[in-house]
Amino acid sequence: MQTQLEMYIRQQNMLVAEYNGKIIALKDGKVLGEYPTRTDALEDMQRRHLAPGEFMIIKCTPGDEEYTARFHTPRVVLQSAPQHDL
Repeated sequence: MQTQLEMYIRQQNMLVAEYNGKIIALKDGKVLGEYPTRTDALEDMQRRHLAPGEFMIIKCTPGDEEYTARFHTPRVVLQSAPQHDL
């Protein structure tokens, strides 16, 4: 069984053509609705008695920014201590 995210990625280009920049709720690869906010989408999914994991709420945009987490860490540069001749 494919996950909701896998189905979204497979259909992303088609979805972006219709819903670009909008918040959508998906279940089994089908759009359940378009919403002004993620909270509105979640409230509607709860009214439909859908459990977490049965649906996906995402801002429909091109690329992977909405479903990819990127972590940036500072680079640490280590210098060796000066060597002293005895």
